[in-house]
Amino acid sequence: MIIKNIPNFIELLKIIFIKSLYTTYNKSILNLKYKVGLMLVQEYNNSHNNVEWFGYSIQDNQDYQIFMENNVRARLNDEDGQRIFENHLRPLVAEGFQTDALNALLNANHQEERDWAIGESFAEAILEIEYNVIFPWNQARDLRNENASLPGADIVGLVNENGQHKLLFGEVKTSIQERFPPNVLNGRGGMIHQLETIGTNLTRLVTLINWLLQRCKDTIYETNFNEAMQYLFSHANQGMLLVGILVRPNIQPNQNDLENRGISLGDIFENTATQALLLSYYLPHTAEEFVQRAVGGNQ
Repeated sequence: MIIKNIPNFIELLKIIFIKSLYTTYNKSILNLKYKVGLMLVQEYNNSHNNVEWFGYSIQDNQDYQIFMENNVRARLNDEDGQRIFENHLRPLVAEGFQTDALNALLNANHQEERDWAIGESFAEAILEIEYNVIFPWNQARDLRNENASLPGADIVGLVNENGQHKLLFGEVKTSIQERFPPNVLNGRGGMIHQLETIGTNLTRLVTLINWLLQRCKDTIYETNFNEAMQYLFSHANQGMLLVGILVRPNIQPNQNDLENRGISLGDIFENTATQALLLSYYLPHTAEEFVQRAVGGNQ
């Protein structure tokens, strides 16, 4: 059999091997992480019922540079998964042409440069550091095609809120539109409607929970998952945290980005145990530079 599309083939191999090895493997990039407060300036904050929203401007300083080069890039390139994959395959090859074949396979990895993927990696890195969010699995490993995107939710994980683990689902949007709010928050395809669907549609919810269980089962995260599910059941399937993150390259902070949408979402989840957090990050540069800073020398 001749393999014509090596990037697709390597993604399939990674899914098989990383899942089998990840059961006892803990995240190795913890030493790269630190609080990102020095790169953030809060511009606005408000709340309504169970929903709170914040707007932050990003300071173009060394902390931001380190965050993009270490935390965001590590998630974007799935450096943990790549390390597991390579370490498993290296002992399987002999010298000579087999080593050359392995190196060719590893070097065929697709370099992610799409705005939405970098926005998701940016959002996950901040949530992990600032909000005690746990991501048992990098969703990039589930791609069957290097140009695909996954349905369901952009962000799937667990959050430790004052000692109580809960399910966390989120959506991420990047927009340079000088409109407040931008169109990516509105309509049936907008972020707010997507969050509402996750929180109220049991068919969507069970799909996401099943996906998460398969990646927590028999791992160090299974106990946290079980605790989150017990909390969900004790609140009639309404005990979760929904997160919406808006990334705004080269746009000045404006509370109208989140204000009306936050109020609307708060009305939906009033008198439930489901909470929502909306976050907008205003970047000090263009969307093109956002990509360059995340990809760096790998571009």
